[in-house]
Amino acid sequence: MRDGVVEEWCRRCRDLKKIAADGPKPAALLNLLADIMHNFTDGLALGVSFGKGHGVSTTLAVFFHEVPHNIADFAILIQNGFSHGNALRAQFISALGAFLGCLVGLSLQDLSGMTGFVAGGFIYIATVDIIPLMLQDPSPLLMLMEVAAMSLGVLMNVGMLHLEQSVPGACVH
Repeated sequence: MRDGVVEEWCRRCRDLKKIAADGPKPAALLNLLADIMHNFTDGLALGVSFGKGHGVSTTLAVFFHEVPHNIADFAILIQNGFSHGNALRAQFISALGAFLGCLVGLSLQDLSGMTGFVAGGFIYIATVDIIPLMLQDPSPLLMLMEVAAMSLGVLMNVGMLHLEQSVPGACVH
């Protein structure tokens, strides 16, 4: 049994070396481009929200979203021909898009409708990305659990906004 496990491990290592030798696949490069744009949007949301005094809740939301997202992106890069080190470097470089987005958000925070523009972008992503996935399995129990999870997320955001409002000087406009 132990020999079978070792052989399987060695086979997987050979497969990974072969993928790495072929270089990154186009899917990995497209993923990086999409990730840079995604990080720019996150940075834009952070910049605008900090300018409006709601930065803490936005930071927490982005943080809890980005941790699993970046782990998945790292796995995608490795599966598509990046070495571990190159995947980490690529992830770091794509994260710099958030800094650029934050600078743009801070400079445009006073522009009328900027908060609505950023929120609309996230609503768009939810409607075209997440809802179709939710509708694939019409099980009533699963649908109820998904609605409950989304409702919990909304309630947590409302709670964070309430906490920010209750701290004197936290939401200076």
